[in-house]
Amino acid sequence: MSEQEQPDVPEIFTKQVVRPLPPDELEARILSFLSSRRLCVLSTCRENVPRSTPILFRSKGFTLYMAGEPGRKLGNIKLNPRVSVALFDPKSEFSEEIHDITGLQISGQARLIGKEESGFMDVFRLFDRPEAWAAHWSGMMIEVVPDMIEMLSMGLKSENYAARQIWRRQGL
Repeated sequence: MSEQEQPDVPEIFTKQVVRPLPPDELEARILSFLSSRRLCVLSTCRENVPRSTPILFRSKGFTLYMAGEPGRKLGNIKLNPRVSVALFDPKSEFSEEIHDITGLQISGQARLIGKEESGFMDVFRLFDRPEAWAAHWSGMMIEVVPDMIEMLSMGLKSENYAARQIWRRQGL
């Protein structure tokens, strides 16, 4: 194809924007995204072997909670509490609109909460399951406290903000 025959490249691909969202606006958008999703991918690692697991979650503020069935992810977290969590907007999977691409990449520390620990039932209730189920469940709750959240939202470019925005937990 000659240069004259090249198809027009959408502006969203070529638009260079580096402006960050105001911190309060970024936090509000992240919290809204977290509260509107229920499925994430939790990535753990043991001896340099990564493992990614689709898992249901709930959030309270920036903290994520997952109900972890016994398996490698729990063992991995016991050995290495550093985790990564990915979430995306499922409408972008089949959309032809580049503006629809939105997701979060969360890096943080995981903590396992067993049935015998205080706070277990508070986390269990986040999943709206009958409390009687807790006595028969053999898993553990996973709490993920983010150190950093990277938000990628191509639609931000149309608002003259950078598509990639970074939130960091205070004190880090």
